[in-house]
Amino acid sequence: MGSEQDVAQGTQENRPGLLTIWQPAQDNEPDMFKKLRWKILTPWLDSPAAELFCSLEKVFSLSGTPVAKDKKSVVFKISAGTNTFYVKRYHRTKGKHVWLRFSRMNKEAENQLLFKQLKIPAAEIVAYGEEHIFNKIARGALITLAVENAVDLATTAQENPRLMQNRRWARQVIKQVARIARTLHDYRFCHNDLKWRNILVTQDEENPQVYLIDCPVGQRWPAFLLPRRIIKDLACLDKVAKYQLSRTQRLFFFKEYTQRKRLIAADKTMIREILLFFQGRE
Repeated sequence: MGSEQDVAQGTQENRPGLLTIWQPAQDNEPDMFKKLRWKILTPWLDSPAAELFCSLEKVFSLSGTPVAKDKKSVVFKISAGTNTFYVKRYHRTKGKHVWLRFSRMNKEAENQLLFKQLKIPAAEIVAYGEEHIFNKIARGALITLAVENAVDLATTAQENPRLMQNRRWARQVIKQVARIARTLHDYRFCHNDLKWRNILVTQDEENPQVYLIDCPVGQRWPAFLLPRRIIKDLACLDKVAKYQLSRTQRLFFFKEYTQRKRLIAADKTMIREILLFFQGRE
C-alpha cells in the first residue's frame, strides 16, 4: 500500500524506517532466525501513537482496559494524546496455515485498508505487524483508532433498544449497511462473518454512522463461487435482524441492497435462500 511504511525493529533511532530485517534469536529463544516486521501508517508517523506503538515488542509490553479475549487473541483499549486506540494482540498460532505464512492478523489489516479504498467506513488502521520464527507465524498485533461514541450493532440492540425502536434512526442504519454490503459484493468481496457484532454504529440519534470491523476471513471470490458467499453474508445479517427488525424493515434492507423498488422473481428466490441458509444450524 502506498500509504504504509515498513518499520525495522530496533533501529538506532527507534524511528519508522523502510526496512524489514532478519535478526538472530536471542539466547532465551529457539535456535533459529526470527523475522520481525512492523508497519505504521503514514498519517500516524509524527503522532504520539508512533512512539507508543513503535515496535511489536513495545506493543506486547503494553496493558490497558480489556475489551475482548479468546484463546488466540486479546483486545484492549489504550490512550495516547487525545486519541483512544484498540490494541489486538494475536499471541497463539496453531494449524497448518501458520506454516504457510497465512496470517489472520495481516489479512484483517489488509481488509480494513481495502475498505478504505472502496470508500467503506471502517476502523482506521494505525499500525500492524507480526513475528515469524523460521517460517512460522509466532505472534502479531493490530492497532486501530477507536471510533468515538460507537458500539457494535448487536450490543446496541441489547442495551439500547430505544434506538432500535426509533424508525428514523433504524432506517438510516439499514440504508448504510445495505450500501456497504452492496459495495463489497459488487467488488466480488464477501466478509464471511458479516454479523451485527462486527458492525459499529455511532449512538447519535440524529445522524448515526456505520463502520465495519473485525474481518480476518473476508476475501474476493471467483464469479462461480460468489453467489453462495453473498447469500451467507446476507444470511448472517438477517440472523439477528429477524428478531430485532420488522418484516417491513427487512424488506426495506433488501430493496436498498438490490437498488430496486419492486422485487423480481430472482429476488424472491434469493430471499428464500437467505432465510434457509442457517435453518437447522442455529
